[in-house]
Amino acid sequence: MTPDLKISVILPVYNGMKYLEKSVLSVINQNIFHYEFIICDDCSTDESTKFLREIEKKYSQKVKVIYNNVNLGLFKTLNKLISFTSSPLIHLWAQDDIMMPDCLEKCIIFHDLHADITMSYHGVEYIDENGTVKPFEKIDGTPIIIDTDSYASMSSKWGCIPGNISNVTISSVHAYAVGLFNDEMILSADFDLWTKLASKGSIGRMTEKLTFLRLHGGQLSRNYGSIALRIKEDIPIQKKISSLLIKNEDQYRIARRYWRWKTQPSYFNDLLFLFYVKEYNEGKKLMLLLKSETNLFGLFMRWSVVRLLRAFKLDIKFYQIFLEK
Repeated sequence: MTPDLKISVILPVYNGMKYLEKSVLSVINQNIFHYEFIICDDCSTDESTKFLREIEKKYSQKVKVIYNNVNLGLFKTLNKLISFTSSPLIHLWAQDDIMMPDCLEKCIIFHDLHADITMSYHGVEYIDENGTVKPFEKIDGTPIIIDTDSYASMSSKWGCIPGNISNVTISSVHAYAVGLFNDEMILSADFDLWTKLASKGSIGRMTEKLTFLRLHGGQLSRNYGSIALRIKEDIPIQKKISSLLIKNEDQYRIARRYWRWKTQPSYFNDLLFLFYVKEYNEGKKLMLLLKSETNLFGLFMRWSVVRLLRAFKLDIKFYQIFLEK
């Protein structure tokens, strides 16, 4: 490890040319110099490979590009990229997004201040396909340092806290200790890794917005055909999250209530949506999955209650008053 090298940026690329140039240049143009940028092209069939060869030649002292011989998929490629890093911190990156100029500097400072955390995530600005900022503000009372119990409590209620890959920095030591990404997963290995890291120690939340996160219809996680798979992969993660609270009887009971009254009804809502958009095969997969987890009639009744409460804007109050007592 180079003594003054504190952070590595890793970027998996697959047919990302539409947004790739802005994404790559935003990393190259960071306001610090001592970092490495490692990119892996996962057998792209568009102009991405050609562009990356040009970037590698032009910025050879800063950028290293590796090329897969066969398409490995996102999480196998991320694990491969991690194996090439030589820094104590690894900032994950995505081909659609744009990094603000001081992003890496502030991530390093935050981890220097909180040396024991296993990972961190920071705030984002959302942009559309054209790069236009989509204003989104919410009150977030999440603490700066989130211990294991707090992570489990919040995630059991609201799902994946960090959200996306490109606003996350992980400690390489801790990432290796928990086995990196589960590369058998297609969609939820990031949520799984965050949970594994949070189970081993506290994670950090940076309140500053340091990346522009692009929302567009081509993203795999937004496709109808991935809904059932996402839920299938999420369910064991949610169960693991609840199990982290098993020594705290009250918090464990609350987590199980949220599972029955918030998470499962949201899955049922996805089921109805799939049938509404005539994705019948995907809907049947999800119906069988939910049937293996719970009684579908009981789930329908819970979903009906939640929908009625939501119509009167009482669902959040219901969660806070009746599920947490």
